[in-house]
Amino acid sequence: MNHLRHQISPADFLAGVLTSLLLGVKSGVFYSHLNLAGYGVPLTAATMAIHFLVYTLLLTLHPKAARIVSMTLYSIGSLFMAIDLVYFSYVSKLPSAALLPMLWQMEKISDTVENLVQPVHMLLMCDLPLFVLWAVNRDFLHRKFTRAAEFLCKKVIPRLLPLITAGTFALLAVLFLAFFPGFRAEYLFNEMITYHMNDFYVTLSGIGDTREVDKALYTEQDWSSSKYWGIAEGRNVIIIQVEALQNFVIGQSYNGQELTPVLNSLITGDTFYFDTYYYQIGGGNTADAEFHVNNSLFAPESAAGYVKYTNNIYHGLPYLLKDNGYSAALAFHNYIAEFWNRETAYPNQGFDRYTSLEDFEQTDMFPMGLSDREMFRQSMDQLVVCEEPFYAFYVTVSSHHPYVIPEDYRAVTLTPEDEGTLFGSYLQAVNYADRAIGDFIAMLDKAGLYDNSVIVIYGDHYALTNTDHRIASQVLSLTGESYTIYDVFNVPLLIHIPGMERSETVSTAGGHMDVMPTLLPLLGIRNDKTVMFGQNLLEAGSGFVCQQTHVSVGSFISDEVFFSRPHNNILENYDAYQYGTMKKLDPTLFEAQSAEAEKRIRDCEALLEGNDVMLD
Repeated sequence: MNHLRHQISPADFLAGVLTSLLLGVKSGVFYSHLNLAGYGVPLTAATMAIHFLVYTLLLTLHPKAARIVSMTLYSIGSLFMAIDLVYFSYVSKLPSAALLPMLWQMEKISDTVENLVQPVHMLLMCDLPLFVLWAVNRDFLHRKFTRAAEFLCKKVIPRLLPLITAGTFALLAVLFLAFFPGFRAEYLFNEMITYHMNDFYVTLSGIGDTREVDKALYTEQDWSSSKYWGIAEGRNVIIIQVEALQNFVIGQSYNGQELTPVLNSLITGDTFYFDTYYYQIGGGNTADAEFHVNNSLFAPESAAGYVKYTNNIYHGLPYLLKDNGYSAALAFHNYIAEFWNRETAYPNQGFDRYTSLEDFEQTDMFPMGLSDREMFRQSMDQLVVCEEPFYAFYVTVSSHHPYVIPEDYRAVTLTPEDEGTLFGSYLQAVNYADRAIGDFIAMLDKAGLYDNSVIVIYGDHYALTNTDHRIASQVLSLTGESYTIYDVFNVPLLIHIPGMERSETVSTAGGHMDVMPTLLPLLGIRNDKTVMFGQNLLEAGSGFVCQQTHVSVGSFISDEVFFSRPHNNILENYDAYQYGTMKKLDPTLFEAQSAEAEKRIRDCEALLEGNDVMLD
């Protein structure tokens, strides 16, 4: 005990108290920006308690180690809170260590990151230099304490440390029960330190779902007797994944200016237009949208499919089309080849050639890559020499967040109120993307490829959040309707078949998972090689879209309801909205559907973990 009293100094103990309090202040700010159903206070207390308890316990063993651990925990915690808030503002969940292999990509999207960073994020880290100064000048504190403080810290505190530790836990338990009766122990997984420690453990341990999966549940039906069977048989397949294209701009005019005239025109002739189509992605955002479309498989929730399952065996669209007489599968993207690991993943996806930014002549550069129009124009050299039918898959980038289109390419005249806003910039971006697609279609027609092609166009994910009141108000002024969670997830899907002599609007709820099983019957192709987790939207009796990003696994969108299960798993944050009316429904009514949505995603995870998506 004498050794213990000799080791603990007033500066050490009070510095721990001060550091815990400061971390508590930061935590309070941090949790207030997350949707935690009013449980930010107990989570703030938990963060303070974890820091203080770790510090005081180490203080009894090794004061120097306690100081190092305390400062490290405080500094890393401050840094993580800032990063977490920036990520949360864009993705609506906390980041995962599974994304660390792609951390180098941050430099490539610096404009997007800079746009997301707010003063509060910087405030969380602004005091760290002061702590470095404190660490260098610790002796200054020793000279400022009175004898009373020395007596308290040298003789009283060491004897009371066990009581302080136990008392802290007891006090927290009483506070939680008295003031937050709905708080559950599992909610502590939302505490910042606990979340990241658990996430690192799960990521590093490689724990995955290994359940047995009945593949018969995910095999294609025989659609050969359908009226749609083979109506696009033998045609080139051209798929265009449009960056951040949302459905609310379709058919809209801004002060008399049609925003998407090309897409509007396509919808009125020879096109299946899916107006209740919702994006589905994983941790890889855009890259996972294409992973879903080309494979009808769910990408992992917290990592990119192209990164985590790069070397798996697949037999998606590229392979299936080549099995049925297609000469080649070509991929085009006007950004760098290694982004989201595409240059490594694409060969295993079945693509014969990948043309990226490095391969194009960089004649018309936008803030993020080659312009969409130039990508389309330069790609024509490959298409015209390719034996028909062929598969060409395009990923655009010009309309990427923060939607900065060079001034010479802006064709929408904005009001002063919208000029310089994210909403105004977005309108310019989608209008440019629409015009670029129109130019591409004209190029296909001139080259004699248009009439013998089926052209699929869809948006990869949302662009504008509805949690920003200004943006929600601006969208309302454009559409005349409230900007709801449905609208955020709703992106357009068009399947354009020139000469089909029919146009249909399909209002069965669907998502990226459904593109492959919808397209194959139109081409007269059966899939007997691999599982598919989507369905044929032209034949489906009802829609069911499993969601896992921006909401948690177990969320779903059906023809009647949007069931939202939050990442924090706090019961008060479960929501269910009726389609059309946005009437709030009792979430407990949809537990069975939620369980089914989670089962499908976990089944897919198990198959990917076991590299077992092929049918026997």
